[in-house]
Amino acid sequence: MTGDARHENRTSPAPGGSLEKHVAQRLVHLCADDEQIRAAIPKPDVVAAARRPGLRLPQVLQTYAEGYADLPALGWRARTLTTDPTTGRTTSRLLPRFETITYRDLWDNVRAAAAAWRHDPEHPVAAGDFVATVGFASPDYLTIDLVCGYLGLVAVPLQHNAPVSRLQPIIDEVEPRVLAVSAAYLDMAVESALGTQSVRRIVVFDYLPEVDDQRESLDRARAQLKNAGLPAIVETLEDVIARGRSLPAEPICTDGDDQRLAMIMYTSGSTGLPKGAVFDHDALAAVADGTDVLSEPGDRRLSPLPFAHVGSMTRTWDEIANAVTIGALARLVPISQIVFGTDFPYRTGIDHVKGLRSSGIFTEAQIMDIERGNALKLLPRLNA
Repeated sequence: MTGDARHENRTSPAPGGSLEKHVAQRLVHLCADDEQIRAAIPKPDVVAAARRPGLRLPQVLQTYAEGYADLPALGWRARTLTTDPTTGRTTSRLLPRFETITYRDLWDNVRAAAAAWRHDPEHPVAAGDFVATVGFASPDYLTIDLVCGYLGLVAVPLQHNAPVSRLQPIIDEVEPRVLAVSAAYLDMAVESALGTQSVRRIVVFDYLPEVDDQRESLDRARAQLKNAGLPAIVETLEDVIARGRSLPAEPICTDGDDQRLAMIMYTSGSTGLPKGAVFDHDALAAVADGTDVLSEPGDRRLSPLPFAHVGSMTRTWDEIANAVTIGALARLVPISQIVFGTDFPYRTGIDHVKGLRSSGIFTEAQIMDIERGNALKLLPRLNA
């Protein structure tokens, strides 16, 4: 048998064979031959430890980060620096490849930043303080969000494409102690914060000091705040993490009950003034308490959505913990209010029913209600 023939047998079902059986056999071969596949298979002891009752979301994520320490957790497009020969100015451009960070390194960065903020001699943060964030999706942004959960801070993600006239009232309303902002939006964020006295620290992430525009923007922000007489310190996330590595580790905050405020997610304001939707710790923990509905173990997923949207954030936690929404739905919404829907033509109704059944969350009677019974009760006209 030639190599091509052997390859063909492994990638195509035998004539008259079952596709489901072929996929199962293919998976067995991959697990035997592919180290990446073997490494991505979930460890039952890690999953069991992460699903212990009573854990806060940061504790769940820490369990996965420690259990899968050497696996890549996040990937992002690599960049290179380019200097214009005429102007001499340096910019960055994207490369056709990705860089990654492991779970261990990601969580080390979170712990270091948490230690730096908590033990800062001038402006230490405390559980319950607000952190407003302006920027697009990136590993640095996610690090900031994880630090908020780690320290019991209230995360307030703001839309990066909103005008100053929309951001300023929100900042005035929530009075954040920390304003975290991507280097690309630093000028806008500083302008939005000039009228508030609450901000004590502005943390700039996704920052490349070699890029002239970003370095000048950082200098400009410091000058603006000084001229306005505001006490805020401007520093980069890289500097925060470096400082925190030499400080004592700060334990995960578990103070208060599960109803303590964890996040405020503001609407876009397209139909009026932006309104803040409040999430407590119990709601966020529920997000990490479901099953593999959004992701399968070892999935690689592209996240093009901004983080100032709860749909994007829940998918990000799903990608880290691979344990999401159905368990959360069952905890937050009465079974009688859940109705069946599909993603046809991308996924069929049968696919979704299998997912509900395999999750172990619902009884067979509840699945029947979700599939049809609840809709008939909530929408009587369907009986006609």
